[in-house]
Amino acid sequence: GNGSNTNEMSNGTNNGTSDTSQPPAEQQGNESGLVNLPENYTDDVIYTTVDRGNAHEKLYASPETIEAVQNGESIPDGTVLTLEIYRDEVLSDIFVMEKRSDWGDQPTEEQNGDWRFQAYNADRSLNTERDVASCISCHATQERDDYIYTLEEMKTFQLEDFTASDEDYTNPGVEDWK
Repeated sequence: GNGSNTNEMSNGTNNGTSDTSQPPAEQQGNESGLVNLPENYTDDVIYTTVDRGNAHEKLYASPETIEAVQNGESIPDGTVLTLEIYRDEVLSDIFVMEKRSDWGDQPTEEQNGDWRFQAYNADRSLNTERDVASCISCHATQERDDYIYTLEEMKTFQLEDFTASDEDYTNPGVEDWK
C-alpha cells in the first residue's frame, strides 16, 4: 500500500512526470482553448500595415516567426500574430491568432488548421461581443498560405532593419538602465 505510493511519487517527481506538475500550456491558461493576448506583443515586429477605408491595421509577429518563414519553414507551432485596428487614428480593436497543435478537445470547426482567433477591445479586455466565426470563415480561403493573408509580407520583411535599429530588443531589462 503506502510504501509503493511513496516510491511512485518520488519516481514521478524525479523523471518529471508527476501528476502535480503542470505542462506550460496549462499555466498560460490555454486549456480553455482561449487565445490569449500577449502582454508584450508591442515588442514584436510590425511586419506590415494594411489600410481599409478609415481603418489602419498594424500586424505584429515575433522575429522568430518571421525568421522561420524567411528560411522557408512553416509558421512555428506556438506562433501568435496580433492585429491592431485603428479607426480614425484611434485604436479600436485588437485581434489575435495563435497556432498550436495541442489545443486539446476543442471542436475543430472553431479553428483553421492549427489556428484559433480571439477579439480584444482597445483596453485589452476580452471582446465577448465579437463572433470570431467571421475570422475563421474569412481566413479559411487562405489555406495554402497557412491561413494567413500576409505570408508574402512576412517573407519580404527586412528583419535586419528591425534587429539593427535596436539590438537589445530581446532584453527586457535594457530600459531599466538607459
